[in-house]
Amino acid sequence: LSFTDVRVPVANLLGPEEGQGFTQLVTNLPQERLSIAIAGVAAARTALEQTLDYVKDRKAFGQPIGSFQNSRFVLAEIATEIDIAEHYVDDCVRALNAGELTAVDASKAKWWCTELQGKVLDKCLQLHGGYGYMNEYPIAKAYADARITRIYGGTTEIMKEVIGRSLGL
Repeated sequence: LSFTDVRVPVANLLGPEEGQGFTQLVTNLPQERLSIAIAGVAAARTALEQTLDYVKDRKAFGQPIGSFQNSRFVLAEIATEIDIAEHYVDDCVRALNAGELTAVDASKAKWWCTELQGKVLDKCLQLHGGYGYMNEYPIAKAYADARITRIYGGTTEIMKEVIGRSLGL
C-alpha cells in the first residue's frame, strides 16, 4: 500500500517515534521466523503420522504399502529429519525464552523447517499415491499449504543471505 499526504495522529502511531516502523518490524522478525519454523515442523510431523496410518492400511500386491522396503526407508528418513529439526527448534525456543535468540539462528530454523515441511509433504503425498492428490485427503491440502511457508516471513533465499552474511561473506 502507498499513501500520499496522509497524516497519522500522534495517538495512532505504532511505537514511540515516527519513521521507526521498519526498525520495530525487524525487532520481532526472529520470533516470527521461529514461529513459522515451529509450524513447519509441526505440519511435517502431522503429515508423517497421517502417512504412517495410511501405509499401514493401504494394500498393494496383497500387502500393506508400508511393508515395502522403499516405504520404510522413506518414512525412516522423514522421521529422523523431523526429530533433528524438532531438537533445533527446541534449542531456539529456549534461546528465545532467555532473550538470546539471534536473527541468524531464527533464519536457520525458518529455512530448514519450511524446506523440510515441503520435502516431507511431497514424500508423504507420493506414498498416498493418487489419493494424495485428492482434496478429500488431508495430505492434499497440507501439500498445497506447505508451499507458502517458504515465502512468507522471508524467503528461503533471504534466510540464506542472513546466514551467509553472518559467516563474514
